[in-house]
Amino acid sequence: MSNVEKIIGLLQHGETLKNIDRSGWVLSGVESERVESVAEHSYGSIISSIIIAQSLKPTNVAVNVDRVVIMAALHDLPEAITGDIARTDEFQENKDNVKAKQLAEKTAIEGMFGPLGGHFEELQNIWEEFDLGKSLESRIVKGADVIDMLFHARSLEKSGASPQILHQFFKSSRPLINSIAIELVTQIYNTLYQEHERAANTQNLELK
Repeated sequence: MSNVEKIIGLLQHGETLKNIDRSGWVLSGVESERVESVAEHSYGSIISSIIIAQSLKPTNVAVNVDRVVIMAALHDLPEAITGDIARTDEFQENKDNVKAKQLAEKTAIEGMFGPLGGHFEELQNIWEEFDLGKSLESRIVKGADVIDMLFHARSLEKSGASPQILHQFFKSSRPLINSIAIELVTQIYNTLYQEHERAANTQNLELK
């Protein structure tokens, strides 16, 4: 297989993401005219990552915005092979499931970039940095990933979806937001959570 054919195969994965639905919304029972695709969520995560990273610059935090953008663009790419595996409470409680998901995604990214070698090894390294979640850049992207999900949840609420159904997404996100430990991300989360609570109160709904 020529190098061009390998690159075309790699680019096809981006196209595939446009046709993979985000499974969490479906599993939650949210009714919508159409389901958000993984590619749409990835785009939202990229925009959120850029804005969060750029907002940190005036605070003299040393952040590599270019790396953030690349990481955000790549973070869901393995799902072109693995599909979107929703991180439900039941799924998260089973450590074997979590490990299997991590291994499947790591194997997928290695299969995508490995055959191309050379400079593509750097892209694999950036994805693995995101997966580890220890660097500032990876924490920004992980935060943006959650923030975009919650923005979509709020959009669904505004279009008529019940805050009771969507509460699980807000509630389960809090531990990750706390572990990310970026003040701006926490502030955005808290604002969206308060809007979510107000939407429930307006409808006299109890959130558990």
